[in-house]
Amino acid sequence: MKKYQRLKRTTGILLTAALILGSLSGCSKKEEAGSGQEAMEESGTGNGGGGTAMGRFLEEEIALPTDFYDIYDMKKLEDGTIRFMGNDGNGVKSIWDSKDSGTTWEKAFDLPEEFQDENAGYIDYAAISSDGQSACVFNEIVSGSGINPAIYILDREGKADRLPFDIPEVKGETSGPQFVFSDDSEHPERVDDGADTEEPGTEDESENEENPSGEGTGIRNMVLDLKFLGSDQLLIKDIRDNIYQVSIADGSIKQTYEFDGSVESHQCFVAGKTMVIQTSTETLLYDTETGEQKQAEEALRKAVSENGAFTVTDTTDNGESIYGLSRGGLYHYKFGGSVLEQLIDGTMNSLGGPSFYANALTMLDEQNLLVVANDDNSGKPGGMVLLKYTYSPDTPAKPDKELKVYSLYNNKELRQAISSFQKEHADIYINYEVAMSEESGMTVSDALKTLTTEIMAGKGPDVLVLDGMPVETYMEKGILKDISSVVTEGNYFESILKAWEDEQGQLCAIPARFKIPVIQASGQYFTEDFDELTQKAGCLAGQHPDEIIRKFWYTCGTAWKKDDNTLDEGKITEFLTKLKNAYGEYDSSVENVSTDVGFAEEGKEVSMANRDSISQGVFDVAFGDIKVNVGLLGGYDMDYILAANKKLGDGDYGHMPGQAENVFVPAMIMGISSKSTQPEAAEEFVKFLFTTQAQKFFQGGGFAVEKDAFRTTNDGHEYEGKEGLVGVGGAGMDRILDYELKPRTEEEMKKFTELAESLTTPSLQDEVIRDAVVEQGEKVLKGELSPEEAAGAIMQKVNLYLAE
Repeated sequence: MKKYQRLKRTTGILLTAALILGSLSGCSKKEEAGSGQEAMEESGTGNGGGGTAMGRFLEEEIALPTDFYDIYDMKKLEDGTIRFMGNDGNGVKSIWDSKDSGTTWEKAFDLPEEFQDENAGYIDYAAISSDGQSACVFNEIVSGSGINPAIYILDREGKADRLPFDIPEVKGETSGPQFVFSDDSEHPERVDDGADTEEPGTEDESENEENPSGEGTGIRNMVLDLKFLGSDQLLIKDIRDNIYQVSIADGSIKQTYEFDGSVESHQCFVAGKTMVIQTSTETLLYDTETGEQKQAEEALRKAVSENGAFTVTDTTDNGESIYGLSRGGLYHYKFGGSVLEQLIDGTMNSLGGPSFYANALTMLDEQNLLVVANDDNSGKPGGMVLLKYTYSPDTPAKPDKELKVYSLYNNKELRQAISSFQKEHADIYINYEVAMSEESGMTVSDALKTLTTEIMAGKGPDVLVLDGMPVETYMEKGILKDISSVVTEGNYFESILKAWEDEQGQLCAIPARFKIPVIQASGQYFTEDFDELTQKAGCLAGQHPDEIIRKFWYTCGTAWKKDDNTLDEGKITEFLTKLKNAYGEYDSSVENVSTDVGFAEEGKEVSMANRDSISQGVFDVAFGDIKVNVGLLGGYDMDYILAANKKLGDGDYGHMPGQAENVFVPAMIMGISSKSTQPEAAEEFVKFLFTTQAQKFFQGGGFAVEKDAFRTTNDGHEYEGKEGLVGVGGAGMDRILDYELKPRTEEEMKKFTELAESLTTPSLQDEVIRDAVVEQGEKVLKGELSPEEAAGAIMQKVNLYLAE
């Protein structure tokens, strides 16, 4: 039985939008490729003759000898053997060797019996040296005292000896990452990951100050990573991001490198005798012979900051240079140089997929490499895949056909689909542009004005993800073409799929995903009727005023629009009046509470960054801080909802009440520009997004509109036979909410599916109107304006916008 928990505290950003449109025909009523290719051309393997640039790494999947649920490390040994350590589908930990660069594998040995007993402990991290040694962290489960991390060294034949090293105790304040244990916990997880740690002075910190060693509290030091340094030393990282350079011969600490893990996580890599430390913003180098920090490599720091930190690395020249994988692809850097070369563009293969997490990189030579990774969308029982990349000098560096895809916000499901589509369509390069990011500083208004200008000039994108855009206005202005032909086959939720079908049967905008506005409460407060809910004075108290307005906007806003496209001021006034009664008196102390909750399952982070998610209030309603929890259901939420309802005793969930009925929130709304220069390729790509294969890509961004994929991604079938697996979520160390990760019952799936099938009305897609409502509605709930005054202000602002 396993328990997992991760708490994240993030800040949501409310954005505003505006739109300038011209008339078009249609429906009516980054990253650069990098210099790696240049390096290949300079060496004579590419074509630098001024025509089509040639040369690209091609991806192929290599069969693993069996299904694996984890592969801890993989290394090319001094004699050319490729060796990895893995945990297979039967829970057997073993070492495998390949003499032919990964094509075929033979088991070298199983790890000793003491490592195979899951009741005795488990392995989280392991490493392999170039001479064939292995090191692993075996977390011993000690009855009555929790987890004791022990490090073992295995020789090339599998004989294991315990390293005489005990990781130093946690000292001082424990505001950094912590672990949660319970009587039936097998694997602990970090409660937070540093960047989201509570500020000093919080309740958790004061509790830990009373017991800084963590003894008896379930909080202790743990090993979070280890790497071989040559064949005679290890680099061992603890929960504070302290790194200990330890002798394998006697377990003595040669050097200690201290970093502040409460600010940001520090990743450790080895290149020869150099230790490379990376965060999201900096790269530090250390001489492991002296322990001294080396001179900064500005070119490496800047490039990594722009392209993303490495997840795995390797070297082929004893540390004179380093190869690294990130979301952007494969990079190479020669220490002392001025350029980080991009050798593989991750957007054109699996490397850039959101569900793809590399466990190890093994460079066979400069033009061949192996990557072992966990890929949730691989279809493998354990998710582990082995990929080989081979440089092909006769393949164009980039396909001739370029398809431009545009969205306001980053979309993980779309990125995963792009990765899969490009593997199957080597002749098409998809250039995905995301307008909004924290770094860009651009507003929605700026983004849409720029988009409109480019479309009118014939330089706009081919495919549009319309989330956050005024869909109906785009349709009326002819910006979008009819794409009804892409969904002629399939078992879909028809009312969702055809939300914007016109009288002629044209579909110019089609949601590939959807979210459900839901309410969760105990029997005393639960209702799906808006009038009944808002008559319960104070039932929405204790929550942020702006969040209440924004969440109920989804189920009410669409009821305000009149036939002439103006808004009904009377209904807006009614909306604000009723919510004010349900909210009650404003308590300014709620402004000091801001918790967005994320969860980690088996080391896989699942971010709940969307402030409107139902998950945001799950723990508050379960522990009685709020009476009613409302929000959007569209990700990894159902386990937590059911667990909270169980704790409430008579808790229930259903459709969020509102002035409109049966409302859903369209997501990943696809459209094709009527001025697309690649209409056939655009239709082929959009059609792929509605296949069962692509619909099963699930990153928490909304449910599939294809029914088979909807069931598969929500029925919990992956937990079949693992009913003992238990997850933990917590809104604070003092409150833990347990839930079982197990297949859904037929009754649970029936209720959930019937809820999805009842949805018929898309929420209003216009962020300008929404933001105007939230701005004024917040003042009503705070008692600063009357509902009538706020409605008038909303109408004034929206009328000016609609007149543009």
